[in-house]
Amino acid sequence: MTERKGAVRDPIHGYILLSEEENKLIDSPFVQRLRWISQLSGVRLVFPGGTHNRLAHVMGVMHLSGLYAEQIYKDHPDMEHKVQLARLAGLLHDIAHGAFSHAYDDTVYRRLYPGNPHGHDTHRMKMIKSDHLRPLIEACGVTPEEIEDLWEGKDRVLQAAVQGALGADRMDFMLRDSYYAGTTHFGTVASTRIISNTLIAEHDGEQALHYNHKVMDDIFQALLGRFYMYRGVYFHKASGASDILIRKMLDHAAEPMMLPERTQDLELYKDINEYTVMGEIMASKSPELALARHYCERLMRRQLPKLVWESIVPENVVKTISSDLERGSELIANEKFINEIKKTATELGKKEPVLYVTNTYPMSTLDHAEFTAGHIYIYDKHASLVPGKTSISLAEAIESTSYFKTFISGIGNRQRYVMIRVYCDPEDVEWIRNKVGRKYAVSEPDIAETSY
Repeated sequence: MTERKGAVRDPIHGYILLSEEENKLIDSPFVQRLRWISQLSGVRLVFPGGTHNRLAHVMGVMHLSGLYAEQIYKDHPDMEHKVQLARLAGLLHDIAHGAFSHAYDDTVYRRLYPGNPHGHDTHRMKMIKSDHLRPLIEACGVTPEEIEDLWEGKDRVLQAAVQGALGADRMDFMLRDSYYAGTTHFGTVASTRIISNTLIAEHDGEQALHYNHKVMDDIFQALLGRFYMYRGVYFHKASGASDILIRKMLDHAAEPMMLPERTQDLELYKDINEYTVMGEIMASKSPELALARHYCERLMRRQLPKLVWESIVPENVVKTISSDLERGSELIANEKFINEIKKTATELGKKEPVLYVTNTYPMSTLDHAEFTAGHIYIYDKHASLVPGKTSISLAEAIESTSYFKTFISGIGNRQRYVMIRVYCDPEDVEWIRNKVGRKYAVSEPDIAETSY
């Protein structure tokens, strides 16, 4: 058994134990870079306590991934290797996140990997196979190729445990982000109970991750909490406004600062983080970085864009307009609101305002399809919920439990929804809200109807 003598004190999980080899990997500059990448990016401008970093998160994911593997492979002859693989897959899953995380995907990585909305997931493969990290990973007893296979779902059981709908990644960010944001009433996850009631069982002839039906209440609570974390924290309107400034800053800095090229060169990339990027922008006198400095200054002074319109639209409606959610959201916003703003500006003799369109991820209060897509099921040893079936989908478990159905009606017809928003700069907010906003404001649909 791998000996773990080292320990890191963590406010979420207590002590996180480390082997000597794991400690050397964590101490590498490529993992330590995550210490200078924020976990919550623009959310910090709304929840001042949310200043924690990606390094703390990935160490938490490593810890929970190991607990998952110890539970589901406790009787497996190769248990120690499975645990080590899960731990490193958890530790390294965010290794390639750039400055301001997902904003870097939308700006720099989009240039580096055109058409790829999750560039950091592609770049992490390059990083773990590099001469910088491969020796440190192999010293822990696993190979980069094994980690890659897990991330890509070739090991569907461990993939579900590490990054599934209730996997280690989501468990940790729920617990950690809610703790630091001060919203622990949202981020309630009974991690110990859920993990200890996890097992591998057969579903349609394949081995799959299962949760014992005894923890249905805990699963339900965790999924609802995640929804409210997205709605009230990650997708808070001011968090969205902060992210607009961050994306604008990175977009205008990418070419002058050669960020795509420096990201491609791992020796240079290890020194790119939020502190160095903002420092370079603010220290530069280059005219090419003037707009980047403008948005950086606004971000530092919290001069945020203002929300003037939002609408909650079914995901399938947006995708009917365009398979690209971002493009579809822009077209909807133009048709329903922005065109009227432009028309009104002309009538009032005003300069056309700068407008920003954003859209959230597709979300639902209880996305049962996410479990099925991730090959995750509910185990009912005595087939008490669905006669003759010991392995059932989350949807079947809900439909077979009368008191859950009182919360969720018509589960088969439920949809995921996208929140589309339009922001403007502060100097235009008053006339837009008074002349256009009140007339064209969209009242939010009833949550019971929309599932959002």
